[in-house]
Amino acid sequence: MKTNDAIVLFSGGIDCSLAACILSEQQYKVHLVHYINGTSISNSLYQIRYNELKCVLGDDMISLTELKIPGLFRKLSLSNIEQDFKKYENNMICLGCRMGMHVETIVYALKNNIQTVADGSIHYQSHFPEQSSAALHLFKQLYKKYGIDFINPVLDIKEKENVKYRLLDYGISIQSMEDTCLFSNTFSKSCDENIKAFIAERLDFCYDYIERKSKFAYAFPKNERISNF
Repeated sequence: MKTNDAIVLFSGGIDCSLAACILSEQQYKVHLVHYINGTSISNSLYQIRYNELKCVLGDDMISLTELKIPGLFRKLSLSNIEQDFKKYENNMICLGCRMGMHVETIVYALKNNIQTVADGSIHYQSHFPEQSSAALHLFKQLYKKYGIDFINPVLDIKEKENVKYRLLDYGISIQSMEDTCLFSNTFSKSCDENIKAFIAERLDFCYDYIERKSKFAYAFPKNERISNF
C-alpha cells in the first residue's frame, strides 16, 4: 500500500527546501535526508534550515535523518578516478556522489516503506551532470526498478530569483545553508553520452549494494545519524 510519505534529498539549499515545501503543501509527510560523504566541511547550517521548515510545516509533517555515504562515494566517484578522467575527459566526481545519494536513498525508502523520492534538481542548474536530463532519466529508471517514484518538484523553474520569492512566501529564509564540499568548485560540463556511460557502468555495483543492505533488519530512526557500512 502506497504511503503519503516522501523523501527529499536535502543539502540545506534553497532548491531542495522549496521542494520540501511544495510536497508538504500536497499533504506529503516529508523525510529530509542529509548526506555526509566524508569530503564536506559541515557548518550545521542545514539544521537551521530544517528548524525553519519545521516551524512552518509542523513537527509532525517533517523529519531529518543524516546518512553517511563515504563508502559509496569512494566506490562511485574516486576508486577509478584516473581511468575516468582519461575515458570521459572531464570531472564526474559530483555525478558519482549524487548517484551514491540515490542508492542509499533507495535502501532508506525500502526499509521504511516509502514510495516517493524527490530532490531539488532544477532547470537553471541542468548544466551540472547530476542534474542533467540524461542523468535524471536514468535515476528515475533506477528508482522504478524498486517500485519508487522519483520526482523533481522544482525542475521547471528557470530563474533562481523565483525560488527565493516562493520561499519567502512560505516564510523561509533565502540564504544558502549547505555544507562546503571540497569538490564543489571542480565542475566541468559533460555530454549526455558520457553521463549515460558513467552511470551505466556502475549500475551492477549499485544493484548488489541495494540487495545486500536491504537485508539488514533495521529502519532509519528519526533525527539520528546512521553510519554506512
